[in-house]
Amino acid sequence: MLVSVDKIIGEAIDDASADLRRLSLAIHSNPELAMEEVDASRLLTEYLDSAGYAVERGVAGLETAFVATFESAEGADGLCVGFCSEYDALAALGHGCGHNLIAISGVAMLIAIRRVMERCGVPGTVKLFGTPAEERVGGKILMLEKGVFDGVDVLLMVHPTAGYTGAWHSQCSLSLAVEYFGRAAHAALAPWDGINAGSAAIIAMQTLGVLREQLKPDWRTHGIITAGGRSANVVPDHSAIEYTVRTQWPGELAVLRERVLRVFESAALATGCTHKVVEELAYLDNRDNAVLGRMFEDLMQEKYGGHPVRGMGASTDFGNLSHRFISLHGMYDLDGSGSSNHTIEFTKGAATDAAHHRTLFAAKAVACIAAKCLVDRDFWESVKKAHRERPER
Repeated sequence: MLVSVDKIIGEAIDDASADLRRLSLAIHSNPELAMEEVDASRLLTEYLDSAGYAVERGVAGLETAFVATFESAEGADGLCVGFCSEYDALAALGHGCGHNLIAISGVAMLIAIRRVMERCGVPGTVKLFGTPAEERVGGKILMLEKGVFDGVDVLLMVHPTAGYTGAWHSQCSLSLAVEYFGRAAHAALAPWDGINAGSAAIIAMQTLGVLREQLKPDWRTHGIITAGGRSANVVPDHSAIEYTVRTQWPGELAVLRERVLRVFESAALATGCTHKVVEELAYLDNRDNAVLGRMFEDLMQEKYGGHPVRGMGASTDFGNLSHRFISLHGMYDLDGSGSSNHTIEFTKGAATDAAHHRTLFAAKAVACIAAKCLVDRDFWESVKKAHRERPER
Protein backbone atom coordinates (compact mmCIF):
# COMPACT_ATOMS: atom_id res chain seq x y z
CA MET A 1 0.00 0.00 0.00
CA LEU A 2 1.35 3.41 -0.99
CA VAL A 3 1.53 5.99 1.78
CA SER A 4 1.91 9.68 1.00
CA VAL A 5 4.91 11.62 2.23
CA ASP A 6 2.54 14.04 3.95
CA LYS A 7 1.00 11.16 5.90
CA ILE A 8 4.42 9.84 6.91
CA ILE A 9 5.36 13.29 8.20
CA GLY A 10 2.11 13.72 10.09
CA GLU A 11 2.37 10.34 11.77
CA ALA A 12 6.03 10.84 12.69
CA ILE A 13 5.35 14.14 14.44
CA ASP A 14 2.15 12.90 16.08
CA ASP A 15 4.05 9.91 17.45
CA ALA A 16 6.51 12.27 19.12
CA SER A 17 3.91 14.78 20.34
CA ALA A 18 3.86 13.69 23.99
CA ASP A 19 7.66 13.76 24.26
CA LEU A 20 7.81 17.13 22.53
CA ARG A 21 5.18 18.52 24.90
CA ARG A 22 7.24 17.45 27.91
CA LEU A 23 10.35 19.08 26.45
CA SER A 24 8.48 22.29 25.67
CA LEU A 25 6.99 22.63 29.14
CA ALA A 26 10.32 21.83 30.82
CA ILE A 27 12.06 24.57 28.83
CA HIS A 28 9.17 26.99 29.39
CA SER A 29 9.21 26.46 33.16
CA ASN A 30 12.95 27.14 33.42
CA PRO A 31 13.69 30.16 31.21
CA GLU A 32 17.38 30.73 30.55
CA LEU A 33 18.90 33.85 28.99
CA ALA A 34 21.22 34.06 25.98
CA MET A 35 24.30 31.84 26.27
CA GLU A 36 22.99 30.45 29.58
CA GLU A 37 20.59 27.84 28.11
CA VAL A 38 22.41 24.96 29.80
CA ASP A 39 19.35 22.96 30.88
CA ALA A 40 17.44 23.53 27.63
CA SER A 41 20.41 22.40 25.56
CA ARG A 42 20.91 19.38 27.81
CA LEU A 43 17.25 18.34 27.59
CA LEU A 44 17.24 18.59 23.81
CA THR A 45 20.55 16.82 23.22
CA GLU A 46 19.77 14.02 25.65
CA TYR A 47 16.49 13.40 23.85
CA LEU A 48 18.20 13.42 20.46
CA ASP A 49 20.94 11.11 21.74
CA SER A 50 18.33 8.64 22.96
CA ALA A 51 16.59 8.76 19.58
CA GLY A 52 19.74 7.69 17.76
CA TYR A 53 21.00 10.92 16.22
CA ALA A 54 24.67 11.83 16.01
CA VAL A 55 24.89 14.81 18.35
CA GLU A 56 27.80 17.24 18.50
CA ARG A 57 27.73 19.57 21.49
CA GLY A 58 29.50 22.86 22.07
CA VAL A 59 29.83 23.68 18.37
CA ALA A 60 31.50 26.95 17.35
CA GLY A 61 32.91 27.16 20.87
CA LEU A 62 29.42 27.88 22.25
CA GLU A 63 28.58 25.73 25.26
CA THR A 64 24.85 25.55 24.56
CA ALA A 65 24.99 25.13 20.77
CA PHE A 66 24.69 21.72 19.12
CA VAL A 67 24.16 19.90 15.84
CA ALA A 68 22.17 16.66 15.52
CA THR A 69 22.62 14.73 12.28
CA PHE A 70 20.94 11.84 10.49
CA GLU A 71 22.32 10.47 7.24
CA SER A 72 20.10 8.33 5.05
CA ALA A 73 20.95 4.65 4.62
CA GLU A 74 20.74 5.40 0.90
CA GLY A 75 23.77 7.67 1.23
CA ALA A 76 24.42 11.38 1.48
CA ASP A 77 24.25 12.09 -2.25
CA GLY A 78 20.93 13.91 -1.91
CA LEU A 79 20.29 17.29 -0.39
CA CYS A 80 21.44 18.34 3.05
CA VAL A 81 18.41 19.84 4.80
CA GLY A 82 18.90 21.91 7.94
CA PHE A 83 16.43 23.03 10.60
CA CYS A 84 17.00 25.48 13.44
CA SER A 85 15.85 25.38 17.05
CA GLU A 86 16.01 28.30 19.46
CA TYR A 87 15.64 28.08 23.24
CA ASP A 88 16.81 31.29 24.93
CA ALA A 89 14.37 33.37 26.97
CA LEU A 90 13.75 37.03 27.76
CA ALA A 91 14.72 38.74 31.00
CA ALA A 92 11.69 39.16 33.28
CA LEU A 93 9.26 37.75 30.68
CA GLY A 94 10.60 34.22 30.31
CA HIS A 95 9.52 32.63 27.04
CA GLY A 96 7.67 35.68 25.78
CA CYS A 97 8.79 34.89 22.25
CA GLY A 98 7.87 31.21 22.37
CA HIS A 99 11.34 29.77 22.00
CA ASN A 100 10.28 26.70 23.94
CA LEU A 101 8.03 26.01 20.95
CA ILE A 102 10.73 26.79 18.41
CA ALA A 103 12.95 24.32 20.24
CA ILE A 104 10.53 21.43 19.77
CA SER A 105 9.53 22.47 16.25
CA GLY A 106 13.09 21.85 15.07
CA VAL A 107 13.11 18.44 16.73
CA ALA A 108 9.75 17.61 15.15
CA MET A 109 10.93 18.50 11.65
CA LEU A 110 14.14 16.49 12.11
CA ILE A 111 12.11 13.44 13.18
CA ALA A 112 9.76 13.84 10.23
CA ILE A 113 12.44 14.03 7.54
CA ARG A 114 14.31 11.11 9.06
CA ARG A 115 11.10 9.07 8.83
CA VAL A 116 10.66 10.08 5.18
CA MET A 117 14.23 9.06 4.36
CA GLU A 118 13.79 5.71 6.10
CA ARG A 119 10.37 4.86 4.71
CA CYS A 120 10.90 6.15 1.17
CA GLY A 121 14.58 5.32 0.67
CA VAL A 122 15.48 8.96 -0.02
CA PRO A 123 19.20 9.77 -0.01
CA GLY A 124 20.47 12.82 1.79
CA THR A 125 21.26 14.27 5.19
CA VAL A 126 19.12 16.12 7.69
CA LYS A 127 20.54 18.28 10.47
CA LEU A 128 19.09 20.11 13.43
CA PHE A 129 21.08 23.15 14.52
CA GLY A 130 20.61 24.09 18.16
CA THR A 131 21.16 27.84 18.05
CA PRO A 132 21.49 29.74 21.34
CA ALA A 133 21.23 33.46 22.01
CA GLU A 134 18.77 34.69 19.38
CA GLU A 135 17.31 37.41 21.58
CA ARG A 136 20.70 39.02 21.93
CA VAL A 137 24.32 38.26 20.92
CA GLY A 138 23.36 36.34 17.75
CA GLY A 139 24.28 32.68 18.17
CA LYS A 140 23.52 31.85 14.55
CA ILE A 141 25.91 34.54 13.37
CA LEU A 142 28.72 33.14 15.51
CA MET A 143 27.97 29.64 14.20
CA LEU A 144 27.87 30.96 10.63
CA GLU A 145 31.26 32.61 11.04
CA LYS A 146 32.72 29.32 12.32
CA GLY A 147 31.40 27.40 9.28
CA VAL A 148 28.87 25.30 11.23
CA PHE A 149 26.26 25.60 8.47
CA ASP A 150 28.66 24.86 5.60
CA GLY A 151 27.37 22.21 3.21
CA VAL A 152 23.68 22.76 3.93
CA ASP A 153 21.48 23.17 0.84
CA VAL A 154 18.44 24.68 2.54
CA LEU A 155 17.73 26.02 6.04
CA LEU A 156 14.25 26.18 7.53
CA MET A 157 12.58 27.06 10.83
CA VAL A 158 9.27 28.27 12.23
CA HIS A 159 8.42 30.95 14.77
CA PRO A 160 5.18 31.78 16.63
CA THR A 161 3.65 35.25 16.44
CA ALA A 162 0.22 36.77 15.79
CA GLY A 163 -0.79 35.62 12.29
CA TYR A 164 1.19 33.74 9.66
CA THR A 165 3.50 34.56 6.77
CA GLY A 166 6.09 32.94 4.54
CA ALA A 167 7.44 36.28 3.36
CA TRP A 168 8.73 37.94 6.50
CA HIS A 169 11.15 40.71 5.65
CA SER A 170 12.55 41.38 9.11
CA GLN A 171 14.40 44.50 10.16
CA CYS A 172 18.16 44.76 10.31
CA SER A 173 19.21 45.55 13.85
CA LEU A 174 22.24 46.54 15.88
CA SER A 175 22.44 46.62 19.66
CA LEU A 176 24.92 48.80 21.52
CA ALA A 177 26.07 49.02 25.13
CA VAL A 178 27.12 52.55 26.08
CA GLU A 179 28.90 53.64 29.24
CA TYR A 180 29.68 57.14 30.48
CA PHE A 181 32.45 57.84 33.00
CA GLY A 182 32.49 61.01 35.08
CA ARG A 183 33.70 62.03 38.53
CA ALA A 184 31.82 61.61 41.81
CA ALA A 185 31.26 64.52 44.17
CA HIS A 186 28.96 65.47 47.05
CA ALA A 187 25.77 66.65 45.35
CA ALA A 188 25.17 69.38 47.99
CA LEU A 189 28.60 70.37 49.32
CA ALA A 190 30.54 70.54 46.04
CA PRO A 191 28.57 69.48 42.96
CA TRP A 192 30.87 71.66 40.83
CA ASP A 193 33.67 69.22 41.55
CA GLY A 194 31.73 66.40 39.90
CA ILE A 195 31.28 65.28 36.31
CA ASN A 196 27.76 63.91 36.03
CA ALA A 197 27.63 60.65 34.10
CA GLY A 198 23.93 60.35 34.88
CA SER A 199 23.29 63.60 33.03
CA ALA A 200 25.19 62.25 30.02
CA ALA A 201 22.83 59.26 29.83
CA ILE A 202 19.79 61.55 30.12
CA ILE A 203 21.07 63.90 27.41
CA ALA A 204 21.77 60.95 25.12
CA MET A 205 18.29 59.47 25.58
CA GLN A 206 16.57 62.83 25.12
CA THR A 207 18.59 63.61 22.01
CA LEU A 208 17.78 60.21 20.55
CA GLY A 209 14.11 60.95 21.16
CA VAL A 210 14.43 64.21 19.22
CA LEU A 211 16.32 62.38 16.47
CA ARG A 212 13.27 60.17 15.81
CA GLU A 213 11.58 63.13 14.06
CA GLN A 214 14.23 62.85 11.34
CA LEU A 215 14.10 59.06 10.91
CA LYS A 216 12.31 57.15 8.18
CA PRO A 217 8.91 55.74 9.20
CA ASP A 218 10.16 52.14 9.20
CA TRP A 219 13.33 52.82 11.22
CA ARG A 220 13.30 52.14 14.94
CA THR A 221 15.44 53.25 17.89
CA HIS A 222 14.79 52.11 21.44
CA GLY A 223 16.71 51.58 24.65
CA ILE A 224 16.93 51.81 28.42
CA ILE A 225 19.22 53.36 31.00
CA THR A 226 20.58 50.43 32.99
CA ALA A 227 22.72 52.45 35.41
CA GLY A 228 22.42 56.10 36.36
CA GLY A 229 23.78 56.51 39.85
CA ARG A 230 23.49 54.84 43.25
CA SER A 231 22.68 57.66 45.65
CA ALA A 232 20.78 60.92 45.23
CA ASN A 233 23.39 62.90 47.19
CA VAL A 234 26.32 61.74 45.05
CA VAL A 235 27.03 63.04 41.56
CA PRO A 236 27.06 59.82 39.48
CA ASP A 237 30.46 58.88 38.14
CA HIS A 238 29.07 56.10 35.93
CA SER A 239 26.01 55.45 33.80
CA ALA A 240 25.06 52.88 31.19
CA ILE A 241 22.58 52.52 28.33
CA GLU A 242 21.45 49.54 26.30
CA TYR A 243 20.23 50.65 22.89
CA THR A 244 19.01 49.07 19.65
CA VAL A 245 18.56 50.55 16.20
CA ARG A 246 16.64 48.92 13.35
CA THR A 247 16.18 49.59 9.64
CA GLN A 248 14.78 47.76 6.63
CA TRP A 249 18.07 47.33 4.77
CA PRO A 250 21.76 46.86 5.67
CA GLY A 251 22.87 50.08 3.98
CA GLU A 252 20.36 52.05 6.03
CA LEU A 253 21.58 50.40 9.22
CA ALA A 254 25.09 51.74 8.57
CA VAL A 255 23.66 55.26 8.17
CA LEU A 256 21.57 55.11 11.35
CA ARG A 257 24.47 53.62 13.29
CA GLU A 258 26.66 56.62 12.51
CA ARG A 259 23.94 59.08 13.55
CA VAL A 260 23.37 57.33 16.86
CA LEU A 261 27.08 57.09 17.61
CA ARG A 262 27.35 60.85 17.14
CA VAL A 263 24.57 61.35 19.68
CA PHE A 264 26.37 59.23 22.26
CA GLU A 265 29.58 61.15 21.63
CA SER A 266 27.85 64.53 21.89
CA ALA A 267 26.39 63.66 25.30
CA ALA A 268 29.89 62.91 26.56
CA LEU A 269 31.18 66.18 25.11
CA ALA A 270 28.34 68.19 26.66
CA THR A 271 28.95 66.86 30.15
CA GLY A 272 32.73 66.42 30.14
CA CYS A 273 32.45 62.66 30.49
CA THR A 274 34.37 60.03 28.65
CA HIS A 275 32.41 57.21 27.08
CA LYS A 276 32.73 53.71 25.63
CA VAL A 277 30.50 51.95 23.10
CA VAL A 278 30.44 48.17 22.61
CA GLU A 279 28.54 46.91 19.58
CA GLU A 280 26.95 43.49 19.31
CA LEU A 281 26.76 41.61 16.02
CA ALA A 282 24.47 43.19 13.43
CA TYR A 283 21.36 41.19 12.50
CA LEU A 284 20.59 41.38 8.78
CA ASP A 285 17.11 41.41 7.26
CA ASN A 286 15.42 38.04 6.72
CA ARG A 287 14.72 37.13 3.09
CA ASP A 288 12.48 34.11 2.70
CA ASN A 289 12.70 32.08 -0.49
CA ALA A 290 9.63 33.05 -2.53
CA VAL A 291 8.76 29.49 -3.64
CA LEU A 292 9.15 28.00 -0.18
CA GLY A 293 7.25 30.91 1.35
CA ARG A 294 4.29 30.58 -1.02
CA MET A 295 3.94 26.89 -0.24
CA PHE A 296 4.05 27.61 3.49
CA GLU A 297 1.38 30.28 3.18
CA ASP A 298 -0.82 27.99 1.09
CA LEU A 299 -0.64 25.29 3.76
CA MET A 300 -1.37 27.80 6.54
CA GLN A 301 -4.29 29.29 4.63
CA GLU A 302 -5.75 25.88 3.87
CA LYS A 303 -5.67 25.06 7.60
CA TYR A 304 -6.61 28.36 9.20
CA GLY A 305 -8.05 30.59 6.46
CA GLY A 306 -7.45 34.31 6.57
CA HIS A 307 -4.61 36.06 4.80
CA PRO A 308 -0.86 36.22 5.40
CA VAL A 309 0.41 39.08 7.52
CA ARG A 310 2.58 41.64 5.75
CA GLY A 311 4.75 44.46 7.05
CA MET A 312 5.70 42.69 10.28
CA GLY A 313 8.68 44.22 12.08
CA ALA A 314 11.25 42.80 14.54
CA SER A 315 14.60 41.12 13.85
CA THR A 316 16.32 37.74 13.89
CA ASP A 317 19.83 36.39 13.53
CA PHE A 318 18.34 33.90 11.05
CA GLY A 319 18.37 36.87 8.66
CA ASN A 320 22.13 36.54 8.33
CA LEU A 321 21.67 32.92 7.27
CA SER A 322 19.09 33.94 4.68
CA HIS A 323 21.72 36.10 2.97
CA ARG A 324 23.91 33.03 2.46
CA PHE A 325 21.49 30.10 2.07
CA ILE A 326 18.19 29.17 0.50
CA SER A 327 15.92 29.56 3.50
CA LEU A 328 12.49 29.91 5.05
CA HIS A 329 11.61 31.46 8.39
CA GLY A 330 7.92 30.55 8.56
CA MET A 331 5.81 32.58 10.98
CA TYR A 332 2.68 30.93 12.41
CA ASP A 333 -0.06 32.06 14.76
CA LEU A 334 0.63 31.21 18.41
CA ASP A 335 -2.83 30.39 19.70
CA GLY A 336 -5.44 32.49 17.92
CA SER A 337 -5.55 35.07 20.72
CA GLY A 338 -3.80 37.88 18.87
CA SER A 339 -1.18 38.19 21.62
CA SER A 340 1.95 40.08 20.60
CA ASN A 341 5.47 38.75 21.06
CA HIS A 342 7.48 39.95 24.06
CA THR A 343 4.46 40.28 26.36
CA ILE A 344 3.40 38.34 29.43
CA GLU A 345 0.31 37.20 27.51
CA PHE A 346 2.55 35.60 24.91
CA THR A 347 4.59 33.92 27.64
CA LYS A 348 1.44 32.35 29.06
CA GLY A 349 0.19 31.41 25.60
CA ALA A 350 3.43 29.60 24.76
CA ALA A 351 2.61 26.97 27.40
CA THR A 352 -0.92 26.19 26.20
CA ASP A 353 -2.18 23.11 24.40
CA ALA A 354 -3.37 25.32 21.55
CA ALA A 355 0.13 26.67 20.99
CA HIS A 356 1.57 23.15 21.10
CA HIS A 357 -0.81 21.86 18.42
CA ARG A 358 -0.29 24.91 16.21
CA THR A 359 3.46 24.47 16.54
CA LEU A 360 3.24 20.86 15.44
CA PHE A 361 1.10 21.82 12.45
CA ALA A 362 3.64 24.46 11.41
CA ALA A 363 6.40 21.86 11.80
CA LYS A 364 4.45 19.42 9.63
CA ALA A 365 3.97 22.11 6.99
CA VAL A 366 7.66 22.97 6.82
CA ALA A 367 8.66 19.30 6.92
CA CYS A 368 6.38 18.74 3.90
CA ILE A 369 8.16 21.61 2.14
CA ALA A 370 11.56 20.13 2.99
CA ALA A 371 10.45 16.70 1.77
CA LYS A 372 9.30 18.21 -1.51
CA CYS A 373 12.76 19.71 -1.95
CA LEU A 374 14.22 16.23 -1.40
CA VAL A 375 11.98 14.24 -3.75
CA ASP A 376 10.71 16.68 -6.41
CA ARG A 377 13.53 17.75 -8.70
CA ASP A 378 11.43 20.28 -10.62
CA PHE A 379 10.28 21.90 -7.40
CA TRP A 380 13.85 22.12 -6.11
CA GLU A 381 14.97 23.70 -9.37
CA SER A 382 12.24 26.34 -9.01
CA VAL A 383 13.43 27.02 -5.45
CA LYS A 384 17.00 27.51 -6.62
CA LYS A 385 15.84 29.74 -9.46
CA ALA A 386 13.91 31.95 -7.05
CA HIS A 387 17.02 32.20 -4.87
CA ARG A 388 19.21 33.24 -7.81
CA GLU A 389 16.74 35.82 -9.05
CA ARG A 390 15.71 37.41 -5.76
CA PRO A 391 16.17 41.18 -5.74
CA GLU A 392 19.19 42.46 -3.85
CA ARG A 393 19.23 45.70 -1.92
